[in-house]
Amino acid sequence: MGKKRLLSLDALKGFAILLVILGHVGSFSDPGTISTQTFLHTFIYVVHMPLFIMTAGYFAQRRVDSLSSLTKFLSDKFIRLILPAFLWYTFYALWTMGSVNYAGLLGNHYWFTFTLFNLMLIFMCQNTLLGFVLRCFKQAENRVLEVVLHVLCMLGVYYALSTLTIPSSVPAVRTWLMLKDLAACFYPFLVCGWLVGRLDLLEKLRSKSVIAVAFLLFVCSVVYLSKHAEWKSYLEYGGLLHMHRLMAVSFFVLMVYVMHEVTEREGRIGRWLVTLGQWSLPIYFVHYFFIPAFPGMNNFLANISSTLRLSTELFILMGGTVMTLLPSLAVIYFIRLNPYLDFALFGEKGRLMKK
Repeated sequence: MGKKRLLSLDALKGFAILLVILGHVGSFSDPGTISTQTFLHTFIYVVHMPLFIMTAGYFAQRRVDSLSSLTKFLSDKFIRLILPAFLWYTFYALWTMGSVNYAGLLGNHYWFTFTLFNLMLIFMCQNTLLGFVLRCFKQAENRVLEVVLHVLCMLGVYYALSTLTIPSSVPAVRTWLMLKDLAACFYPFLVCGWLVGRLDLLEKLRSKSVIAVAFLLFVCSVVYLSKHAEWKSYLEYGGLLHMHRLMAVSFFVLMVYVMHEVTEREGRIGRWLVTLGQWSLPIYFVHYFFIPAFPGMNNFLANISSTLRLSTELFILMGGTVMTLLPSLAVIYFIRLNPYLDFALFGEKGRLMKK
């Protein structure tokens, strides 16, 4: 059962990285525009990163209980998330601009790994502190109390990060404020993922009643999204109970069910999604180099019939995703042939440690 769960979550990450590429093709392939003509682009940007964050939260169960475990935690996360982002941003800046300006690193394409690092660091502190408190009061096995305390701490962290304001005239402060806002946006998703893992809810999320409720909530949120042109992006939620959060969580539940069914059948699609999920972080680092240009795409979509707009946009984005993904996978494959490059560029140290 554990292996099947892991494969289904790998497949979920594989599906999420496809959504990331779809969204980026729509955002970056038409110069001078930031979104396409239908709500498809909005939907992708609402759900794709929360899928990754909640999956990461599911696996964030271990506490740091010693200096050595803290050192291991920080070094592992730095090697996997921070160092590769610096290296790939350097390559990308030289590739596209011929020079490197690290002041724009967090505001550009590789902000996600920095945000994930910060989220994991915040939750590590929260999890370790609450574990210590529960042990002091001899409640270490009281799972209900542990969950309640985590939810209360999540609310405290969210509102503290959301309401804290600092003058942002200094560049370093502006960078910190951006990280603060990103953490506030995504931290509730991380704790939601942790709750699924801590309460062992993966089986229950696949029950018929839960899937039915999740489907109804998802449809309601999609209808709301399609009726509201003035929307906030996934980095600008208006509050903890924003409609986009409901969409992301309900979509996560639906995809947990779908990916379980896909991996259970052990077909080709399931194997491909699992592979993409296991390679999702390298794909994230590499795919920016191969996003194709579709100049005039938004003008073209605006001038065709509204009944054909969604299907046409999806067809264009899927074509751009294939054009982006194939060379990205080829680059990753050749880098991974060398364990030293795999470690330096993707933070994968498992094969290097075996040598």
